[in-house]
Amino acid sequence: MFYRLLLALVFLLPCSAAFAYDGNDESEEEFVDDEIDGITEFKNKFLIRFLCNYNFVSFWSSENHQRTLLSNRPVDVGLGFGYKDFYWDFLYALPFTTGTASKSVAFEIGFDFFPGNWWIEGEYRRYSGFNMNDTLTTYVDFRESDAYVSALWMATAEGRFSPRVAYFLDRKQNESAGSAIVGGRIQNTRAVDHSETLDYYEDVRNIRSIWLDGGYSYTWIYDNDMFLNLWGVAGLAVFRWDDAEDVSFMPDVVGKMAWGYIGETWSWNCVMEAEYLPMVFDDHSEQKWISAFKILVVRRF
Repeated sequence: MFYRLLLALVFLLPCSAAFAYDGNDESEEEFVDDEIDGITEFKNKFLIRFLCNYNFVSFWSSENHQRTLLSNRPVDVGLGFGYKDFYWDFLYALPFTTGTASKSVAFEIGFDFFPGNWWIEGEYRRYSGFNMNDTLTTYVDFRESDAYVSALWMATAEGRFSPRVAYFLDRKQNESAGSAIVGGRIQNTRAVDHSETLDYYEDVRNIRSIWLDGGYSYTWIYDNDMFLNLWGVAGLAVFRWDDAEDVSFMPDVVGKMAWGYIGETWSWNCVMEAEYLPMVFDDHSEQKWISAFKILVVRRF
């Protein structure tokens, strides 16, 4: 199943490349609104965003006899809109990718805002339904939802670098450049297991965390309007769950690679992303691994 889904996503690449060709001979100046330092803005400020993601979520708990829970609905499709510095996206997981996926519900909704060199993001995600890695027909009714707001500052961008170029496709970066990243987020995660597979989650658990994040990102710009971006951010959180007397700490590591094309009207990118999150509680430990392959196509108006 994984290879068929991956093949379907890769098939979209030539389609998105075709969208990227605007099919006219108008000069670039007719589309450019302003050029601030090393970043070019477009005259068309309204965007429609078409999203397709393959997400692989692996959840491991020491109280589950070292068996791994795998996500039931790995393929998300979504639609988003953007105007000037504000963006809104909604994604829903397709129900036909595994045999037990019809019992699962998965979606996410979020916004992004870019005041200056800041990237402010808010998101609500809900996921229900996993299966065991040793028997894919075993449905585990583990439900998790989380909401967070994050703020990342491009500390050394100096007007030459913006994450909007690689991940939102609404700017053109005129030369290769990078920036250090500093920021943080606040997050609340709610989880419960109705299948009695994970004893710790027989009752609803709420985990509240405050994060400090830091990292670096760099974008290479090529003459044919193509780009390549690498992104790495590590974080450390102070967290506490409902019945805990003391706070605890947990790390988080996120890595991304994005490549794509930015045209005057159509743009596209492909993103490979991975995240690792270990957690240690009083009587057990957990690990979560998230990897994704994402395709974004943008149309400017």
